[in-house]
Amino acid sequence: MRNKKQARNIFLSLFAAALVAGCATSSVPKQSGFLPDYSRLHLESTPTGEDRLVYVNPEFTPVRYNAIKFDPVVYYPEPQSTADISTDTLTQIRKEMDRSLRKKLGEKVKMVDRAGPGVAHVRIAITAIGAETRALKAYQFIPVALAVTGAKAVAQGGLPRDATIAIESHVTDSVSGEPLYAAVRGGTGERLVDAAQGQGGVQLASLEPLIDEWSTAAANTVQKYVKGK
Repeated sequence: MRNKKQARNIFLSLFAAALVAGCATSSVPKQSGFLPDYSRLHLESTPTGEDRLVYVNPEFTPVRYNAIKFDPVVYYPEPQSTADISTDTLTQIRKEMDRSLRKKLGEKVKMVDRAGPGVAHVRIAITAIGAETRALKAYQFIPVALAVTGAKAVAQGGLPRDATIAIESHVTDSVSGEPLYAAVRGGTGERLVDAAQGQGGVQLASLEPLIDEWSTAAANTVQKYVKGK
């Protein structure tokens, strides 16, 4: 409880902590700079009990919005491959996030290619990928230079790690640019294997269940703000 209280104070006042203590399933990573304004965000729990930072404009309702314009998912900042994560894997993760979100959002709401009245413009960025050292129970999100934090310990037969990922979402009115929604969220996937052991390090398969879970949650949530099909 003390760690959660400390995390709340850090993010609501400074948004500057590099580590956030949390449970073994989720935490909120630090800001990346993808969102233009972090000052409006507040800490809240999702229906599944995870933490996130979020802002919702009270005018963002199905009465005003009937479609979304969804930009391709991007990395922010641009990533660099390391010994623990290849360029191909980075591409696979981004494409899977984009595919899963596009498919599930499209099942719930109308998606269009152009801005217009009643259209919300949705932008999503993957802002960190790294690893959580289990024994520390702290999320060590590395801004997308993608160094994996527990590599040395694992190489020495030390602590096991889980794949971690963080995303930031930004939604605006497609015509006026008025901010409608913003969120910062992080989570963990499956346990990692040391990269020296072959198919180790961060792999798409380690994060696919989490990507699917987030895409499903996004699709179920979007109807609170955009008219459903």
